[in-house]
Amino acid sequence: MSHLSAVLLVLLAGTAWAASGTAAQHFYTQSVHIPIELTQVRLFLSSGLFFLLAWWSGGLRRGVRSLRRNPRLLGQLVLHGILGIMIVQFSYFMGIAEGDAAATTVICYTSPAMMTLYLAVRYQRLPSRAEAGTIVAAVAGVFLLVTGGDLGRLSVPMSCIVWSLISGATFVFAMIYPVHLLRLFDRFFLLAVCMLFGGISLLPVTQVIAEVGTFFTPTTWLDLLIIIGLGTIVAFFAFNAGLRWLSPEETAITATVEPVASVVFAWLVFDTHFVAMQMVGVALVIAAILTPNVLRKCGHT
Repeated sequence: MSHLSAVLLVLLAGTAWAASGTAAQHFYTQSVHIPIELTQVRLFLSSGLFFLLAWWSGGLRRGVRSLRRNPRLLGQLVLHGILGIMIVQFSYFMGIAEGDAAATTVICYTSPAMMTLYLAVRYQRLPSRAEAGTIVAAVAGVFLLVTGGDLGRLSVPMSCIVWSLISGATFVFAMIYPVHLLRLFDRFFLLAVCMLFGGISLLPVTQVIAEVGTFFTPTTWLDLLIIIGLGTIVAFFAFNAGLRWLSPEETAITATVEPVASVVFAWLVFDTHFVAMQMVGVALVIAAILTPNVLRKCGHT
C-alpha cells in the first residue's frame, strides 16, 4: 500500500467517526438507552459483522491457527479489546452524553499531544520542531474550530472533561499497541475478536444485548446504522489498515480530520454557520494533516 493510500484511509476513518459522534448525540435525544448499553450493542453487532468479513477473506481460519500455535496471543487480544477498543468507545460516548459531541471532540484531540509526550518519555528525546509544530497546529486548530476562540464555550461538565481525556489517552494506546498484532492477524479477524472481548467485558455490568431490538426504532435506526456501519465497520477497518503503514505520529495527526468533518456535517445537516476564527481552525487542522506528509516526501525527519 502506498503512503498516500494509508493517509486517505485514516482520513476516511476520522470522517466516519465524526459522523458516528453526531449520530450518537442524536441517538441520546431519541432513546432511553445509556452509553454503556450503546457501547455493548455496538461492539457485539460489529464483532459479528467483522467475523463474517474475516470468514469471507480467509482470515478467520488463519487467525484460529495462529492462536492455536501461540495461545498467549489471546491475552494480548483481550487487553486490546478492553483497553484499546471498548474503553475508547465507552468513554467517548460517555463524554458526549455528559456534554456534547463538540466539546468531547476538542478534549479527545489532545491525543496527538499525549502521543508526542509518550514517545518523548519512552525514547528519552525531545520532539523535533516539525513534530512540535504540527501538534501545536492540530490542537490549536481543533480548539478554534469548535470554540471559535471563545473560552466560554469550553465550559463543560467536569465529567465530560474526565471521560473525554480517558478516551484520548486510550486512543493513544489503540494507536501504539496493536501494531504488532496487525502483522500477525488479518484485520477483520483482529477487530472481530477484540470487539467480542470488549463486549463480553461489559456483561457483568449490562446484558442489554438480549434486548437489541429495542434499540432500533423509527427515530433511531439511521443513527445506529451510522454508528455501527460507518462509525465502526468502515472506520475501524480503514484506521487499522492505515495504521499498518503510517507511523503513530502521522496517524495521530492525520486522524484530526474528525473535527473538520464534524464542522462540515453540522453545516450540511443543521445549517450551522461558522465565524472567521473557526475557519482559521479548519486551516490549522488541514496544515497539521498535510505537514508531516510533505516533510516525509521531502525527506525530512
